[in-house]
Amino acid sequence: MTSAEAKLKERVKELTCLYEVTSIIVNADYDQIDASLEAIVYCLKRAWQFEQVTEAFLKVGEYTVQTDDFKPNMVCLSSKIKVFNKLEGEVKVGYPSEKYSIDDFLIEEQTLLNNVALDVGNLIERKQIRDSEALTRRKMERTDRLHILGEITAGIAHELNTPLANILGFAELLTDKMTDKQSVRDLEKIMDSAIFSRE
Repeated sequence: MTSAEAKLKERVKELTCLYEVTSIIVNADYDQIDASLEAIVYCLKRAWQFEQVTEAFLKVGEYTVQTDDFKPNMVCLSSKIKVFNKLEGEVKVGYPSEKYSIDDFLIEEQTLLNNVALDVGNLIERKQIRDSEALTRRKMERTDRLHILGEITAGIAHELNTPLANILGFAELLTDKMTDKQSVRDLEKIMDSAIFSRE
């Protein structure tokens, strides 16, 4: 493959792949990230020199996607995927090892693969940031609800303690004035119930 036209065709395929990968990432649904990763893998398949036999594999974090006929024994180019500067996976593009060798890959294909790995890492970083923000938001909302509930409970306790204090005070005053033992026992029950309710 030495003609300028063939080289130009390969560069166009690579640029098209980069554009498609960027579009996939920009429009990615963070709740269905595996669908976006699968689309990226099939986009990679079309960008290689021998696209009819090219297969691709991508693993990052909990996600693993590959084209239909990818096999572990293929001769592959690979690039590591980093998420927050930590190695989280890799992307591979390969040819059948029976007919092809590592020399059949173009230098530009490795550069393309490195760029795609970088883009996938950025996508996963954005997903993790979004998930972390959502978790923090839920925790803050829960804390706010508990704070409001505490204020409401304190208000209810105050509103209940005022009449209970009146009941308790008047029952104690009546106890001092009563001579009938049954009435005194009844007033003591009222005071015990008022104290229990206040507590």
